[in-house]
Amino acid sequence: MPSNYQDEDIQAAWNDVFFRDKYRIMIQCIADNFPQKKSVRVDYADINAVSVDFAMFVLDEPDRCLEIARKTAMSLLPNISRPGETINVRVFNLPRDAKVDIRNLRADHLRKMVAVEGLARKVTTVRPRMTHALFRCARCGAEIWVPQPGMMLKEPLMCSNPDGGCNKQSTRFNLDEKESVYIDTQKIEIQESPEGLRGGAQPERITGYVEDDIAGEVTAGNRITLNGILRSAEKSERDKSTVFEIYLDVISVEFEQHEYDEITITDEDERRILEMSRDPELFENIVRSISPSIYGLDSVKKSIALQLFGGCHKEMDDGTVMRGDMHILLIGDPGVAKSQLLRYMSSLAPRGIYASGKSASAAGLTAAAVRDDFGDGRWTLEAGALVLADKGLACIDELDKMTDQDRSSLHEAMESQRISVAKAGITATLQCRCSMLAAANPKFGRFEEDTPIADQIDLPPALMSRFDLIFVLTDKPDRKKDTAITEHILNAHQRGQVRMMHEGDVLPGIDPKAVLNRTDTIRPVYEQEMLRKYVAYSKRITPVITEEAKRIIEESFLRIRNSGNDGKTVPITARQLEAFVRLSEASAKMRLSAVVTEMDARRAVELVEDYLRRIAGDGEGGFDYDKIATGVGSKDRTKIGIINNIFNEFGQAGLSEDEVLQHAANNGLPEAEALSVLEKLRDGGQYIRTPGGIYKMVR
Repeated sequence: MPSNYQDEDIQAAWNDVFFRDKYRIMIQCIADNFPQKKSVRVDYADINAVSVDFAMFVLDEPDRCLEIARKTAMSLLPNISRPGETINVRVFNLPRDAKVDIRNLRADHLRKMVAVEGLARKVTTVRPRMTHALFRCARCGAEIWVPQPGMMLKEPLMCSNPDGGCNKQSTRFNLDEKESVYIDTQKIEIQESPEGLRGGAQPERITGYVEDDIAGEVTAGNRITLNGILRSAEKSERDKSTVFEIYLDVISVEFEQHEYDEITITDEDERRILEMSRDPELFENIVRSISPSIYGLDSVKKSIALQLFGGCHKEMDDGTVMRGDMHILLIGDPGVAKSQLLRYMSSLAPRGIYASGKSASAAGLTAAAVRDDFGDGRWTLEAGALVLADKGLACIDELDKMTDQDRSSLHEAMESQRISVAKAGITATLQCRCSMLAAANPKFGRFEEDTPIADQIDLPPALMSRFDLIFVLTDKPDRKKDTAITEHILNAHQRGQVRMMHEGDVLPGIDPKAVLNRTDTIRPVYEQEMLRKYVAYSKRITPVITEEAKRIIEESFLRIRNSGNDGKTVPITARQLEAFVRLSEASAKMRLSAVVTEMDARRAVELVEDYLRRIAGDGEGGFDYDKIATGVGSKDRTKIGIINNIFNEFGQAGLSEDEVLQHAANNGLPEAEALSVLEKLRDGGQYIRTPGGIYKMVR
């Protein structure tokens, strides 16, 4: 590759590029609309088409090539006289070998053109930066223009007026701020995309400086590619250091067009994906490929498989947006593999983020306001886990361990899929269009059979009602089940040990091939990478519901809804109706089907009814959704009403426990239930108990 290009050769090559029709039109458009339009966007493929050697040279010597490109483009425009007024040449669509992961940036890349992909973590406000300062001599009034390449203002050393008689003497200069030339500048901090990280690696970050007409286009949470020149800056320490910081001088910004673009699907992959979709056992195989080392949990794995594909995002005529993402909550005794399942899903989902509620704050999940070290130290927003999981899956462990303030920030994020931030004088809205898979533990460590589930979960009802599906995973001794789990865990360990053996090793009493064949069920049917590609491919489909499927969902919903004919019980709400639709859409997308069929609807109905039976069952075959939505079922409300009436009628001065129980028995309320309600009302602060054991109503 020739590295001895002369300036004339570079100019000739740029002329060849700019004389293409599309660039001639672009430059003419800039001439007509300057300074509103001032950038020529050059596709790297067009430079490559002119000369492969020159295209490589542009990557190696970007400063020199782009400076000549600017001059060449300016020569095709009518004269622009003011100093500093120029147009920008912005190269985009860099080749694959110019794309470098942030963690792989090295000294070899300095002063070369690279493309860096990632998530915009922090974005400052746009500020003006002076590029050409106009100074006037205080003695003779001569005008002196001084280019300003860095961040510190440079003054002229002497007066340039040969007639003023002061050109040799040091004199004072006045800066004319109004006439000086400015451009907009903005600092962006991007970090590596989560899907590229494996094994708990810490995402690396880099700062980029965006200038002129592309400043202000990026917001926190955007997935972008920054094309620019890697530069070094000396660390601002008191002693001179030989270790330098790196930053990116951004030439152009590319926004991700599709949420799953980072997963490359080849023609061979597409053929295999379409083949998979025709398999009658596709659903069972995908379920078997989800964390096969965990025994059982079939209904949970079915739901998580559907969550992976998700429903369809819809926008109505009036601008209302309906979410397609599903939220699933797993509540279970310790040791039922909740965390293991969450970690597996965060690595399997094309965009998965794992966060633990115990260690995450509201800022860590939603957005944090941080002081910016650029300019005057204002506050800027830094995107949190839910924003980074935009259009992906957020796995949040130990949801019940979060503080109330942190948990309250999830309400809006789950329902309207955006986060409104009002912190440190910043008011902003960030997108977090992600599904949430959360796990929580029972309040008392383990589930109690005879206590209502809602009483055992330390989560506010308003948050629980936002989950499409809630699963309770209990760990009860059961001889048959325990034998199967024990065998499964030991087989998994044995398979792992055999896989770690070196080829040719012979161990007495061990047949590696027989062990691998016997434990073959622990191997996922589809490899992780293939399943990720399949999920990414399915996101292109928006299935439409058929009349038969609609009828099945409608019948199921109305049947459950009408079971609460007493007028007091709410067996199911409109939120569950949307869950039916989302699950049936996900089932259709899993088959790569353009329509939601009867089978998809039945699958959705089965899952929702099963979860309602476990969580909101009233013990008599019906449902009482108020147990989840308000924390108090209709039967509990009736009992509370009886206790309140007793105190209103007989207890103006207070009642002892025995008196309350006596009156409750007269009203048909058994002793155990009356005591439970009284305890609940006392915990809620509606009643107090005096040292003498007298209960009084708080007025």
